[in-house]
Amino acid sequence: MYFNETIFASAMRYLIFSFLCLSFLFTWPACSSKTGSSQAVVITVGDRSITVRDIERIVDMTSLENGIPKEVIWSSIDSLADRIVHDCLIFEYGRDKGITLSDIELERAMQDIVKDYPGSSFEETLLNICIDYDEWKERFREQLLIKKIVKERTKSLAPISYHAIKSCYQESKEDFWHPPRVKLMHIVSNTRSEAEAVLARLGAGEDMAEVVKEQSIYSGLQGDHDMAWATRDMLPPPLSDIVFSIQVGEISSIIQTPYGFHITKVLKREPKGRKGLLEVMGEIENRLLGEAIERHYTVWLKELRDNYPVTVNYTLLDKMRAINEGN
Repeated sequence: MYFNETIFASAMRYLIFSFLCLSFLFTWPACSSKTGSSQAVVITVGDRSITVRDIERIVDMTSLENGIPKEVIWSSIDSLADRIVHDCLIFEYGRDKGITLSDIELERAMQDIVKDYPGSSFEETLLNICIDYDEWKERFREQLLIKKIVKERTKSLAPISYHAIKSCYQESKEDFWHPPRVKLMHIVSNTRSEAEAVLARLGAGEDMAEVVKEQSIYSGLQGDHDMAWATRDMLPPPLSDIVFSIQVGEISSIIQTPYGFHITKVLKREPKGRKGLLEVMGEIENRLLGEAIERHYTVWLKELRDNYPVTVNYTLLDKMRAINEGN
């Protein structure tokens, strides 16, 4: 029901996925070594080269995977070229430092991606949007390698101090307000008859917390005692309406939503207000760490540009943009 990222993962997402045209998982551009290709070279970074065909393929894939019209991507092709240069610089640095991604690391990460797709349905999903599985796997490997290289480079950054977190909290009072919210327990079943049986147990005096703990022995029954805050937009109607209207401590009647038949008990409810420092410490730490990584990343990229030769044929890029923007 609720999900918390690690500090580094959140910071990396803040840094890496901020680019306009490359915000989805599969849109990291591949930096290929095609120095012997007959295609016209648009970008060179170290001994890596990106050809006209590579650029066109990256634009096509970005458009397919994000639902962005190609002309929009072509209109910002200079920014896309900068992103490709940055990635290739990181690859060059990683190669020189001997940072690699093992097959085991790749397979573990892929398992996390495909675990929710039964059988071969993940590959079929890619094919449905004209994406070759082997090509996706190679670009996914490059994405993971970029993250690993950046993580290795930034691991020496100083941790965020409590003083810095507290100062940010005090200086950003308007950033940490919450809407009306509740803490609740709830049980959801697939059938009304099963929900009625649970409601009868609760009506006979059984403790709802104990019933929630026992939920694993009931087929189709799920319980939640997360104790995290929930706002109205986090809950499906009419459950969202009921939990903000019944008395705190009261057990609801059976509530039907698209997800099943719910029985809920509101444990605590708060009006709109400001979150406490302890509640937002992790959020602030993520933010400050992300900003620190971004500052470090910007300086580092400048250093990499000084260490590795970079050439971008902007004249050719402009010609490609002029040809493709209206298509």
